[in-house]
Amino acid sequence: MTLLFFPDWVDGLPSDFLLLHFFVGAIIFPFNMIHAKARKIDSQNPQEAANGYKNSDNSTFFGYEQIN
Repeated sequence: MTLLFFPDWVDGLPSDFLLLHFFVGAIIFPFNMIHAKARKIDSQNPQEAANGYKNSDNSTFFGYEQIN
């Protein structure tokens, strides 16, 4: 199927194709996992998410910090 779109790949996969898969696996996939977890936490605590977790317990870090 790949040869339909990239006919010059008969000798093997080029390095940019491998780098693209590394980028997806090393950056995009973990970002999606972290983003999904953050959305789940925000949906479980809608009031805290609305005010930026300012009233939450400071012993756990939710990713929101107030800069003075």
